[in-house]
This record gives sequence, C-alpha cells and structure tokens, in this order.
Amino acid sequence: MEIKIQVTNPTRRSVTITIPAASVLSTEKEVIKDFMSKASLPGFRPGKAPESIVRQKYGKDITEEVNQRLLAQGYERIREEKGLTIYTLADVKKDEATKGSDVVIHYEVDILPEFKTPDWKKVKIAAEPITVTDADVEEHLKKILQQRARFEKTESAAAAGDYVRLGYTGTIDGKEVKELDAEAGYLAGAESTWEEAGSTSEIVAIPAIAQAVVGLKAGDSAKAEFTVPADHAREALRGKKIQYSLTVAEVRRKELPLLNEEFFKSVGVKDEADLRDQLRKGIEGTKRQAAETARREKAVEALVAGLDLPLPPSAVDTVARDLFIQYAQMRMRNGMQPNELESKREEIVTEARKAAEVRVRAQVVLSKIAEEEKVDLSQEEFTRAIINTAYAEKTPPEKIAKDRQRIAAIRRDAILNKALDLVLADEKAETVEKV
Repeated sequence: MEIKIQVTNPTRRSVTITIPAASVLSTEKEVIKDFMSKASLPGFRPGKAPESIVRQKYGKDITEEVNQRLLAQGYERIREEKGLTIYTLADVKKDEATKGSDVVIHYEVDILPEFKTPDWKKVKIAAEPITVTDADVEEHLKKILQQRARFEKTESAAAAGDYVRLGYTGTIDGKEVKELDAEAGYLAGAESTWEEAGSTSEIVAIPAIAQAVVGLKAGDSAKAEFTVPADHAREALRGKKIQYSLTVAEVRRKELPLLNEEFFKSVGVKDEADLRDQLRKGIEGTKRQAAETARREKAVEALVAGLDLPLPPSAVDTVARDLFIQYAQMRMRNGMQPNELESKREEIVTEARKAAEVRVRAQVVLSKIAEEEKVDLSQEEFTRAIINTAYAEKTPPEKIAKDRQRIAAIRRDAILNKALDLVLADEKAETVEKV
C-alpha cells in the first residue's frame, strides 16, 4: 500500500493512499463471502445461494461495504505512519476505478500540532465538599408537590397562582387590532385561553391581562392596557397601546396533594421520611455531578492557560457549529425573536468561534497527554462510550456503529476524558456534608 503525504498547513495533511488491485480483489472476496454466508434467498438454504444470485440481490450493498472497508484500510495505514498523530479525519474521497485496477483514496486529516506539553502533574484541583441542606430537600419536595398539583374549579375570585379561562379582544383607538394587522395573533385577541393570575413570568403573552384577572370571578369582565414593545416582531404594532376587554369564563385553583399514604405510594416510597431521604440522595447526586463538571473545567483552564498553538481547523469548525446552535436556542428560549436572532447572527458566530477555539485547544492538549502516557480504551470502555452516546442522542447503538467517522469521534472523546481523569487522579474525591 503506497502512501504520499503533503503538508497543507501546520495542522492539516493531504494524504493519498494507493491500494493495490490484488488487495482490492481480496477485500471484495471477503465481503462477498460474508454476504453469501448470511444470505437467505427463496429456493436456497441459508448460506447456500450462488455468488451470481447474491451479487444480483445485494450488489449495491456489497459495493458500499467494499468501499467502506477500503477506506478503513487506508485510514489505518495513515494511523500507522510515524510522526503523524491524527486528531480527526476532515474529509475523504475515493477516485473512480475500473474493475481490477488499483484504488486511490485521498484523505484530509487534521493532526496534533507540535508543542511542548504543559506540566500537567502540577495541576491540582481539589474537589469541593458537597453540602445538602434541609432547605434543599424542602425546596425539591415543594417542586414535586407543585408538579402533581390539581386545578379544581372554584366560584371564588381568582387569586395569584390560580388559572383563569377567559376571552379577550384588543383595540387601538377604537379599532380592533385584527383589522390593523391580520397576523397580530395573540395581540389581537382570543376566544378562549388560559392565563395564570398575577404571573410575572417572561413567558406570559400579555402581562397586563395576567394582572387584570386577579380578583375576578367566572362571568366578570374587566379592562387592561398593554404597550407593545418597540422591538416586537409585528412591526405595525410596535410601541402601540392596546386596550383589552376581557371576560372570565372559569377559575381553577391549584390544590397541592396531601402527604399521605396514597401520595407516598404514587411516588414509590414508604413514608415521608423515606421520601425526604430519596430526595436528599438525588440532590446529592446532582450536586456531585455539577461539582465534578466544575472541577474538570478548572483543570482544563489550568492546562491551557497561556498556551498558544495552531488548532485543527475542522475541529474548530465542528465545535463552533454545535455551539452556534446551542447559543441560538438559548437566546430563543430567553425570548429573542427570529428576526432579531438573524440580525445578531454574526455576533453569535463570533462568540461560538471564540469558545470553540478554547475547547479545541483543551482537546489538543489532552490528546497530547493521552499520546505520551499511552492512554487507551478497553473494549468494555469503548462499548460503554458508544452506548452512552446512543442513549444521550436517543439513537440505536447499531446505527451509530455503522458510522465510522462518528465512532472515531466517540473513541477520541472517550480517550480525552480518560486523559483528564489522569490529570485529576491524585486529588481526593469530594465529601458530602449533611446540614
């Protein structure tokens, strides 16, 4: 197998692999043999169908599998090359080849840059003690009760926290909003909708209405006034004052469940003491995970502090793309409208790119530590990493296993985490304080 390497930049290599025709033929025979052994075709016993019929039935699949194996062979040849520590496979292309000829494959690989590894053994990040207070338990218990609350119909006047079903219509200077803007949506009105009385939450559509329904009973009417924000998506209504007429149809009051035998059974505990104990353990686990995440982030910051080095471009691009999506989604959850999001696109791109460079710099350093310390994964660790990824992404493990580039990335990330474990290995585990 012939290999040619061309330097593109400090972290990128263009690699051409030529696989001899004999090796290509051998790979094809192996693939066909595998297909024949598993083929189940009408009129033939399993594994006994002739090669010609198997080729006819599975020709496309056979070709795809041969190509995948050839690509993998070429990549393994690159990994064996001394002085070339691959960080990630950026791109791969196979030249068209006639049957019986050599196969030429072009790889674009990002490699680890040359730099002096920081003295990671001096990085000491002590684990912070974890404190779980009775107040923490009480707060979580209240959340559970709130989540399991029932809203019962009442004839009483709505109090803060009650849910009110109402209809409302908006006007500006006596003219209905829907006549001024046919796509005004909730700003124009609603025949029937629910509002939380007195709510000041950011997700409340029209805060003035949520305040106006406090003290109203079913059948009561009221007025409310709302000024449309100057940056609202409906340009025609920006800054306008809308007068609302509303009528309450129904009031429902939140009733929290009692801490009784029925409730304990529904949440799978024996009694209140058992419930509080389970809550404490859950809070402890959450705090332990948060503390460990913070500790690992501090260790990474210490590793890369003051370190300037060239970064693999494909890695930065990939991380920046993922971070951009995260940052955009976070802004939308905080109320940013799509048009405003688009206007701030470049700002978000810059923010994501900067954060990506920090993250990739840390990955590169950990990769170097893993290489020098010969950190590797056992088959059990590798399998667990694939399963964890599949669970997190809600994707069947077998589907992930078929994506060789995805598998390579999972393996790399697992090794990086193991290298970071090595950096933190000498520090004591956190303690848990009960208050």
